Amino acid sequence: MKESISCRGGAKLLLASAALLVLGSQAWAQEVTVVLPDEPPTLEACQTMENAIGRVGLGNIVESLTVRDQATGELKPHLATGWEQTGELTWRFHLREGVKFHDGSDFDAAAAKLAIDRSMNPDLTCSTRTKYFGDKTLDVSVVDDHTIDITTEAPEPILPLVMPPHVMYVIGSVDAGFVREPVGTGPYRLAEWPAGQHILLERFDDYWGEAPEVAEGRIVWRTESSVRAAMVRQGEADLAPIISPQDVTPEIGVAYPNSETTRLNLDLLMSPMDDIRIRAAINFAIDREMLKVTLGPDVIIATQMFVPQISGYNPETKVWPYDPEQARALIEDARADGVPVDTEIEFVGRIGHFPGVAELQEAVHAMLLDVGLNVRLQWYEAAQKNAMQTKPFAEGRPPQIFVDQHDNNKGDAVFTVAAKYRSDAGQSRTVDPYLDYLIDYASEQPQGEERVAAWHRAMDRVEAIIPDAMLYHMVGYAAVGERIEYVPTLATTNEVHLSDISFR
Repeated sequence: MKESISCRGGAKLLLASAALLVLGSQAWAQEVTVVLPDEPPTLEACQTMENAIGRVGLGNIVESLTVRDQATGELKPHLATGWEQTGELTWRFHLREGVKFHDGSDFDAAAAKLAIDRSMNPDLTCSTRTKYFGDKTLDVSVVDDHTIDITTEAPEPILPLVMPPHVMYVIGSVDAGFVREPVGTGPYRLAEWPAGQHILLERFDDYWGEAPEVAEGRIVWRTESSVRAAMVRQGEADLAPIISPQDVTPEIGVAYPNSETTRLNLDLLMSPMDDIRIRAAINFAIDREMLKVTLGPDVIIATQMFVPQISGYNPETKVWPYDPEQARALIEDARADGVPVDTEIEFVGRIGHFPGVAELQEAVHAMLLDVGLNVRLQWYEAAQKNAMQTKPFAEGRPPQIFVDQHDNNKGDAVFTVAAKYRSDAGQSRTVDPYLDYLIDYASEQPQGEERVAAWHRAMDRVEAIIPDAMLYHMVGYAAVGERIEYVPTLATTNEVHLSDISFR
């Protein structure tokens, strides 16, 4: 009898253990680990246009009024359900009802106005403003609880298309300082962030949209691409959205089109680069075909700061030929006219910026030295480099060349040209009134042939000024683990949506 009771008890114990194993397996299956190149310096909502911040925050914690479908290019409603132009300078946006912020407060017209006003505050260096709006203003007025009007100084015929950088978030005031941990409306809330260790995102139960499969996303970071790839290969991580081409294997490697464009940003405000001959010499000095070995064979030599899929791209712009002798001749010609060509130029890179950046910068450095320029290699952390590239520029700085990347997956050249080249833009080192006129004219045109032609004229002027040494349109590689399904897109380098992950 005792044996019978013991057997029944053992069976119950086995059943209970099996149930716990199933439950534990299900819980584990709902969690993913994503490994990124670097820890974001902050998750401040108005800075999500910076890649390190956007990869964690965009589409996970914070959302925008409109979004662009990366597969079709179509502009779609999101936190706004619709919009229409009510006057030459005014657009009306109808906001989605029943949306909650992560703190339980309601998303409404007053909250939308406060978020946009703060992101456009000229006293804050928000990348939303500096990268995409420059010195433009947006006058937001509340019509009712779920309707806002946005009025611009000049006609903005594609304003809904330029709204995705404006994410919605909770903030106390327009002039509130930067916030490390944002409160948004996204499918995930920030659960914990012990500095230097990891970021934990938890599924937000009151999310207005469809509940994602992933319940928790643990974000970690490792500088070395080989380490990130190995973590996915060994099952320590499920996804590494950015790895070097040499770390791609058939088991885990996925290639994807990348909206990033890499350039050398030249300081036209400082001698000797204020002389166009020196800027031309820098371009002639670079062997772009040879440099491909540092980034992988799939990168495409660039002629302008956005990819060919973007409206306004000018296919007539030519690639600079490699001609070191011409570079040396231009430098000597400038020297003969009194240009201080021997002035030391600081060649600025960002630690861990993108796979292969160290090798690329060292190779370019050698090429510039070879033609006779006095260039000193220098590396900075992300926050420090980003501050150096944003106005007001430091007094007493040396002339500088920056290794710079810019992503435009928004569909129109305005997202690039106004912020990078307009004289008063927050990141521009160019002062050219005629280019400013061309940019303003193109920005005011409705979508269509004249707008495209206007951007072509603006890019012709950019080509004549030589504010850059254009390098490559990049191709991305991701490591995707065996547990999950994930298809990277044109936007993956800037935003990694946990809601796009499903389980096999």
